[in-house]
Amino acid sequence: MNLIKSTVKIALVFSLAFVASCTDPKPGDTSYNVPTTFNFENASYSGQVDRLNMLSEIETYMKLANVGEVVDAVTLKAMYANEGIEWTSDAFADAQPTKDLESKTFDSHQETIRSLMDELAELSVSGTLTTSNDGAKTYLFNENGFEPIQLIAKGIMGACFYYQGTSVYLSDAKMDVDNDIDAIEQGAYTSMQHHWDESFGYFGAPTEFSMANTDGSIFWAKYAKKTMNGGLNTIDNLMLDGFILGRAALNNEDYTCRDKAIGTIRAEWEMIPVAAALHYLNGALENITDDALRNHELSEAIAFISALKYNVEATVTATAVDAIIAELGTNLYEVTPEMINNTRTALANAFGITNATEY
Repeated sequence: MNLIKSTVKIALVFSLAFVASCTDPKPGDTSYNVPTTFNFENASYSGQVDRLNMLSEIETYMKLANVGEVVDAVTLKAMYANEGIEWTSDAFADAQPTKDLESKTFDSHQETIRSLMDELAELSVSGTLTTSNDGAKTYLFNENGFEPIQLIAKGIMGACFYYQGTSVYLSDAKMDVDNDIDAIEQGAYTSMQHHWDESFGYFGAPTEFSMANTDGSIFWAKYAKKTMNGGLNTIDNLMLDGFILGRAALNNEDYTCRDKAIGTIRAEWEMIPVAAALHYLNGALENITDDALRNHELSEAIAFISALKYNVEATVTATAVDAIIAELGTNLYEVTPEMINNTRTALANAFGITNATEY
């Protein structure tokens, strides 16, 4: 199913369903049923889909720098803030988006994104492309080997999508709102339902997403596939015990079960940047003698590790995250296998991972 659809189908009882059991049924009630996909009739998260598509268009524009074209900082910042810009991708062929990425990004990271956009624009004029040893890939790095394109794109994924999805839309402020079951039964779309759906929208998954069906996934849902390399059940846990179960629970005013699902979402989503970072650290070790591939992969790893700061129930502190990244030093052209190994070990240990080389 196309992710761009903002409305998907629901019924409180499905023929293919499993039974929720977070709390005892209310007096006189029976346990409610939970669907196996995020098919809820009134679910709407078009604003989140727009933001995902906006970042896709920003990425496309930024990557022109990797083929020697000049990109403009004013244009990049206008896209980020959605001010005075005309979007040209197919996603916006029918209507221009009214949302923006900048205001939804964690406050302290907004200036970082804007500064990186300035740096990328300057490098696209005066920088030198680095080509992989096989001549197949070219990337634009700063003088210390960091890739602004990846730090911007994955930075927005972390400080905007991940932050909003785990820490804002599932927060008490967004959950302690109207959600009357009588109104739901009469067809109302409550604020609590909408906030839950918006969290799901930031994940970037189709409604049928599972470990057995990862087609159509983008951004965080796309990178969730990296967890499978290490043998994790992150995708199914996040979808079934998180997004789907929690939505069915709040539809039935079972807030104990809803809150348990919130904890599951935060814990399972957190493993995606961990797995992605381990994947790119492993790639950098494999390509240690290739400046282009190594620095590209390390830039991705750094951005994914940094994302771990934006989960309100983070396993590690922001200070610990910075310490893990610091293991790589300040110049990726001078990084050694030992430094990458130390980073990988520190990250894996923080999350109890014993098979880091498999990611």
